[in-house]
Order: sequence, then C-alpha cells, then structure tokens
Amino acid sequence: MKLIFGTTNKRKVEDLQNIINEMNLDIEVVSMEDIGWDRGEIEENGSTIEENSLIKAQAIFDFCNNHNIHNIQYPIMTDDAGLFVDALNGEPGIYTARYADDELSLDPTLPKHQCVVKLLRNLNGEENRKAKYRCCVTSMMPNGEYHQELGESEGTIAKDIIGELKKPYFYSVFVLNGTNVAFNELKGEELDNTYRYNALRKSLKRF
Repeated sequence: MKLIFGTTNKRKVEDLQNIINEMNLDIEVVSMEDIGWDRGEIEENGSTIEENSLIKAQAIFDFCNNHNIHNIQYPIMTDDAGLFVDALNGEPGIYTARYADDELSLDPTLPKHQCVVKLLRNLNGEENRKAKYRCCVTSMMPNGEYHQELGESEGTIAKDIIGELKKPYFYSVFVLNGTNVAFNELKGEELDNTYRYNALRKSLKRF
C-alpha cells in the first residue's frame, strides 16, 4: 500500500518510512512532490493544530480526487505541531513556525533564529518555564473518512540557547522533562519517544 505524507521534506518522508519499517508494515511513503502537487503552500488558517492538520489533509484529498486531472486513491497522512508555553498563554502555539515573521519582515538584518530571541525576551524574569510540544496527525482514507492522533512532550524553556543552533530553532531552548539536554541534542530512544514520533506511531497502528 502507498501512503501520501503531506510534506515535500525528504527527511520527514524518510523518518516516517523508517518508523513504518520498524513496525513491519507493508506501506510505501510518497510525498506531495511524488503525486505532482502543484498548488503551492497550503494556507493553514485554523485556530488549532488539529484544524491545521485536517486542512492540509483535506487539500491533498481534494487534489487527489480532481477527476479531470487526478484519481489518486491512497490514504493521506498530515501533521501539524507547535510549542505551547504556559506563561505565555500557549504562545507561540499554531504560530510556532512564524513566531517572529513580522519582526523579520520589518528588519531583515535580524538573525534567522529571531523567534528564539523573541521567546526568551518574552519570558525574561518569568519563573514558570513550563512548556509542551504537541503534534496532531490526521489520517484520511480514500473515502474521505479520517481520524486524528495526538502526541505530546512536556518540558521547560531554558534561559539561554543550548548547544548547536539549527532548525527547528526552538529545539535549542526546549528541555524535555527527565533529561538535562535540549531537544536538539536528543538521540536514539530519547528522540524516538517524543511528541511527533508518538503521534505518528499511534496513527500507523490504525492501518
């Protein structure tokens, strides 16, 4: 069976395929690029990660069922995730990927990790550093029926950047509960048992 994963990121496709192989499932992952997606970036205008994940799945479903051009009858899997900080009333939340976009558009000289700078600035002097990463995975069948699964990792926001600063930038300040390292330094089993991987595994168990 083939499964469309709602991404053009080859690394994400490989990650999902590796999970599938570990679970001994007979599924081949294909990307949006593989199905000829030509509609640009999907507008995620939902108010929750659940809504945004479903919006992406529905857009790909509509593309696959445009009988004038396509008739692709594969299940679809999409995900949306965000960092939710308690002291900031859940920010950046659904805006995690574009938390500092306004600042960067006004001043292109700001660093690419301005989102982290903004987060640490907003938490300056705040003792409550609790936060969580949440991921919602939507699986949509060829008949349009769908289900959603959630994964969550609880942790704290460090007061300074830890380790190598690279995308996703917030990983350099999010310290997973039960560890003393930032998310960007997790390896092996520690990484495999985090929010996105858990949501993907729960979704795949339904196939």
